[in-house]
Amino acid sequence: MRPLAVTAIGRDRPGIVAALTGVLVAHRVNLADSQMGLLGGRFSMLLVVEPPPEADLALLQEDLGRIADDLGLDVVAVHEVGEGAEDPADPTHLLTVYGVDHPGIVHAVTTELSRRDVSITDLSTRRVEDGDEDPLYAMMLEVATPPSMSDDDVAAALERVAREQDLDVVVRRLGVEDDA
Repeated sequence: MRPLAVTAIGRDRPGIVAALTGVLVAHRVNLADSQMGLLGGRFSMLLVVEPPPEADLALLQEDLGRIADDLGLDVVAVHEVGEGAEDPADPTHLLTVYGVDHPGIVHAVTTELSRRDVSITDLSTRRVEDGDEDPLYAMMLEVATPPSMSDDDVAAALERVAREQDLDVVVRRLGVEDDA
């Protein structure tokens, strides 16, 4: 059977992960990969799981739905997904992007990276509000650059976007210690 994606979102409270993974264990579903956190004050979860060949997907969805109702979650969904990349790229750089919040920041940065064949291996954003100040938008990306791309090339790729979007961008190579 192909891998499944299990997604959930709802008001955060203790016990969500334990309850949902309890259903997976009861159905003999193996948890292969996961990302969980808070998005906009809501618990969010994305799992890639591997069901056994005899799994009853309708019953799995029903049992997860029952737990979601008990927990007051907004959404729990199960979908079949294709196989992942055979040889996923290892991240080479960490990018941090800061600026006053406005529409288009994520699009501008990711479009420029895409144009240069840079793969995003992880991305998270956060909007930080501080009283009377305009909200600050913070984005952190782990990226995998093509072998021919130097550290200076990575920084140069984002200089124009930083100017146009009024952003501060910091580029750090992963696995390299700072001189402190």
